[in-house]
Amino acid sequence: MTEEALAGVKVLDLTHHIAGPYCTRILAGFGADVVKVEKPGEGDGARRMTPFLNDEPGLERSGLFLYLNSNKKSITLNLKSETGVKIFRELVKDADIIVENFRPGVMERLGLDHQTLKELNPGLVMTSISNFGQDGPYRDYKSAHLVAWGMSGARYNDGAIGRRPVQIGGWLTHYVAGLFAVLGTGIALYRRNITGYGQHVDVSMMESTILITCYPTVVYSYRGILHNAISKERMGLFQCRDGYIGINLFGRLNWEMLCTFLGVPELIRDPRFETPLAMVEHFEEARAEIAEKVAGREKMELFQSGVEWRIPLGLVPNTREVLGSPQHQARGFFEEVDHPVMGKVTMPGAPFKMTETPWQLKSPAPMLGEHNEEVYCQRLGYSKEELVRLGERGII
Repeated sequence: MTEEALAGVKVLDLTHHIAGPYCTRILAGFGADVVKVEKPGEGDGARRMTPFLNDEPGLERSGLFLYLNSNKKSITLNLKSETGVKIFRELVKDADIIVENFRPGVMERLGLDHQTLKELNPGLVMTSISNFGQDGPYRDYKSAHLVAWGMSGARYNDGAIGRRPVQIGGWLTHYVAGLFAVLGTGIALYRRNITGYGQHVDVSMMESTILITCYPTVVYSYRGILHNAISKERMGLFQCRDGYIGINLFGRLNWEMLCTFLGVPELIRDPRFETPLAMVEHFEEARAEIAEKVAGREKMELFQSGVEWRIPLGLVPNTREVLGSPQHQARGFFEEVDHPVMGKVTMPGAPFKMTETPWQLKSPAPMLGEHNEEVYCQRLGYSKEELVRLGERGII
């Protein structure tokens, strides 16, 4: 088996739901030994998030949890107990990384903040993911994907000109925060390996979202333009016979090629579309002209013809079409994992490719507390009898 990039790196995963688990999923995929610490009897809240196998809820039936926690080990530990905190501090002594996404201040109240733990382990890297960061006036505010997308400024710039902003679906802000957490953790670990000293990495979900939608702030800083949605409308969505395709309508050369490609060269010299300013003023009319020409055509035929013409067209596939994409199949992007409860499930694989130390999907998400004996007995030296007593006391 090819050596893994993060082989030998020990990670204690105190995360739950999406952003934190996504960070540690990537670390685990590149070989880090990730031990997920979960609340006894309950586990990560993502275990109770949809979708569920056959729509039947259960701690081992969440598709979201399965995706976010592959390649990890699971132990149960009650960090609200003194004994639980003591056991965790034992685990910290030979850990390289802790990733947590509790509310700011929780780790400090538990006596598990980086300032305290680095006395046990000076090389420890701790990454904290929170809604707004570890300080500032919003530090203790609650948030969600909709809130983070809105407060980053991204929502204001989404949607059509003259209409109210729209909300992007899914959990994008959480995944983006997880990605920046991976980046910060990796940089801190690299520095630790040089100096011997770890540090605290503070990741704000709102700031992470601003970083992927930052262009409007740049535009405003030197042009004073508040709403930049016109640039988003340039890539219009148009309905074909069997779905949707994206077409870029702006740019003089692009417009000329598009009109020729669609068999309407007369629109090139149409006064409504002859200059950039005229195009902005008559944008809806331009959309209507193009929409009429693509409505009866198949999206794949349009896309393939557009590639030959070097026209900027973009497919808008549904999930089934994404899974069946010949590009993804050729690169082996989607991988299959076999879970003891969920069965065989296909999921996205490596976030990027590496020639010498590639991503590996080695194991499905763990059952709650599946690795208690392995971690507590083999790593810390507890006996099986002691584990039984700790379980009876609600410690694990």
